[in-house]
Amino acid sequence: MDIEFAFLADAAQADSKLYILGAGIEAIQAQQFPASHPYMSFVVKLRLHPTECGRQHQLEIEVWDPDGSRIGPQLSRQFSAARHATDPTRPVFVQTVLNLVGMAFPKAGAYAFHIILDGQHARSVDLYLEEVTSAVEPGTVGNNSD
Repeated sequence: MDIEFAFLADAAQADSKLYILGAGIEAIQAQQFPASHPYMSFVVKLRLHPTECGRQHQLEIEVWDPDGSRIGPQLSRQFSAARHATDPTRPVFVQTVLNLVGMAFPKAGAYAFHIILDGQHARSVDLYLEEVTSAVEPGTVGNNSD
């Protein structure tokens, strides 16, 4: 199993396609800490080899603070995928969205969203929390990737 992509977005929804707003959040600015972010989505697309189809898999996301301590809720999802109906040797793709509501960040620094597949670390997505002294304009809070 491979990760095709993984990122944070302002909002996302998955069915047969992904619908994404504000993809690629890499930094959030706040005037004081602890800070919270009202809503964001963690988007993951996985590529499964045909031998990995037809069985249960576990996707977990652990969020670590700059000190390496786990914060926030335990995010996990079980999934399985059937082999491709017309080409059983073709890889199968699974995409999922995990929504984070009111995520709290205790201090400024580098946070890591660790992706764990079937109990093994597969990738990390970084998010930088930056302290700013001046007011951040409405509509720009939450995304500093412009």
